[in-house]
Order: sequence, then structure tokens, then C-alpha cells
Amino acid sequence: MLLSINVDSKHIDRKRAERLHSFNLNERDLQGILFNSLSRLLSDDELTLIMQSRHWQEEPDMMAIDGEGNLVIFELKAWEAQSINLLQVLRYGQIFGNLKYSDLDSLYKKFRATKLSLKDSHKASFGIEIDETCFNKKQTFVVITNGLDRKTREAIQYWRACGLDVRPWIYRVYRGEEREMLLEMTAFRVSDNPNEDLSEGYYILNTNINNDKIDHDDMLTQGKVAAYFDPWKFKIEKFEKGDVVFLYQSGAGIVALGEADGNLQIAAYQNKVEYEGEEYFMMLNRFQRVFPPLSASEIKEITGTNHRFMGTMFGLDAESGKLIRSYLNNNARLKEA
Repeated sequence: MLLSINVDSKHIDRKRAERLHSFNLNERDLQGILFNSLSRLLSDDELTLIMQSRHWQEEPDMMAIDGEGNLVIFELKAWEAQSINLLQVLRYGQIFGNLKYSDLDSLYKKFRATKLSLKDSHKASFGIEIDETCFNKKQTFVVITNGLDRKTREAIQYWRACGLDVRPWIYRVYRGEEREMLLEMTAFRVSDNPNEDLSEGYYILNTNINNDKIDHDDMLTQGKVAAYFDPWKFKIEKFEKGDVVFLYQSGAGIVALGEADGNLQIAAYQNKVEYEGEEYFMMLNRFQRVFPPLSASEIKEITGTNHRFMGTMFGLDAESGKLIRSYLNNNARLKEA
């Protein structure tokens, strides 16, 4: 729902959603627009992205693994108001639902351009280790569809009543100014994370030490905040100039902090030509190291919140961010880098 508020009269109007054809677009066009951005709408603390589809291949738009090792298959419907297209995502269930762990691992390494196994990546993301036989025991089907598409949503209700885990991922489009189309689409989550959409200028970012110590050391020696590969690298785009970033080392705690300079830079991951464009980073002004690291239990005690530190990055409310920074200053835990 998108609301238009007149700040003078305080009157609220609900903007009317429209169909894509109102903008001379169809869902094939939207698929092209969204294709390189869909992974940014996944929450990496709940899902590990395995792959995105390639042209001319019979593949879903995206596939991911959840914390229990279940396969999550995403598909953007080909055409509005044609519920028969829902059968396409079910066909992918037939094709990919029988894949063994070794098959999924091969897909993951191929599409993620990494030597890290799917099992190890899953452990790093969720903090739990599951047996290879637990992968892909169940499948969840997610159909990306227009909120006005009643036929598809009714078909989803039917299949859910039959015991199939099919879920809608709703988008809506609205008319903006002149040739502007507004797209409303929330991030896909398995469950609600109250920190997901916090944007109050304070963030905690994992230094990636569990995946590669080189990345951790690079952030600390260069005084920067970085993330690598799709979809994690896109987290860096969120920072604005002056945002306070706490660098968090898994198993230790907050090891450094600084203020984002607002200048997004893109480089080859670990300077390897085959990974061109796979590192997104910003330099941190007023960069300081934390000695000893501020542990997860200390963060919980200071903020009164039991944060989960498995994901790449999450936001803090301003009060919590200020409390952490003040505590580090008052207890002489900050050292100039």
C-alpha cells in the first residue's frame, strides 16, 4: 500500500496501483529490469543464494537455500493475470527438487565464483552445521506477482490448500511524475527481522573472516568497509556519507569503527582479474580500532537487544549505535588506526 499525504491538510489518500501495460510494459520487461536486482531483495541472514537464471536455459529466476537446507525456488510470472504460468514454477520443482547435495554444491560454486562449499557457506551464514543429506529435502515455491493479479493469488491459495508450499511475493506499480513508474516491493523474508529496514545511520558489518581472513585483514589495514559478490556486495550501496559502521569479527566482536565517506568504489575481489567488479567498498573516515573487541554479550548488555550476527550486515537504531560508541569512548577501548 502506498499512501499520499498532504502535509498541509494532513489528508491521506491511497494511491491506486496500476498494471504494467499502463506503462507500455509487460512482465517480460519487468523481469529484465529486476533480473540484476532481485538478489538485493533477499535477506542473506535467512537465505543463501545459489544461482540466478541464465538466458535460454530452463531454470528458475533464482534458487536459494534456507537455514534448514530446504530449496527455495523463485519465479517471476511471465504474463499478468494468467494463473496457468504458476505451473512453470512447479515444473522447476520437478527438475530441481531431485538434486542431491553434490549437484547443488556444483551449481553454487559455478554461479557464486567461489571455492567455498555450499555446506561451509551455509554454516557461516546460519551458525549451524547440517548433514549433506538434509539439503533439498523440501522445496518452497515463491511466485513474484502483481498485487492486482487475483487469478494467480487464488491459484496459489489452491495449491497451498493441497499441501504445496507456494508463496506469493507481491509487487505493485504506481504512476509517478511524467514518465516515472514507482515500484513497491519489499524484501523477501522467511520471518520478520526488525533490524532489516533500520536506516538511522548506524550499522554492524561482518568482516568475512570465516570465509577468508584476507578480507578481514584488508578492511582493518585499509580502514574500509567492504562486501563481496552478489548479493552481499550490494549492502555497501546503502551507506551514506557520515554513517557509522562497526566492523564485527565473528567469534570476537566489534573490532573497529568509522564513518562512511559516501563514495562507493568497485574493484576486483582480492585484485583477481577473474573477479572484476565483485568487491564493493567505501573508505571509513575517523577510523579507529577496538581493543579488546566488544563482544556480542557486551553489545547485548549495552543495547538491551539480543542481535543476531550471522548475516553480512544489519542496521542499529540510533540510540543503540550511540550507546555503543559512547561506551567504547568512555572505557578507553578505541585506538587510532
